[in-house]
Amino acid sequence: MIKTITKTEVNKMKLKGKPKCPSCDNPLTFVYEGAKGMLGEKCPRCKQEFLIDTETLDVFRILKAS
Repeated sequence: MIKTITKTEVNKMKLKGKPKCPSCDNPLTFVYEGAKGMLGEKCPRCKQEFLIDTETLDVFRILKAS
């Protein structure tokens, strides 16, 4: 079964922030209140990969292994 949520329910949620890519300043994602943990993201503009700490909104670049 696919879990769903209505746009109205999402609009009622409090937005915590929109962390930006430190390389190109493009917004990476929307983080809502209550989100916990680390979130993996790839910037659609510059293709860099990041981890976002959803509690502090800190963005960490993931370095490629050498």
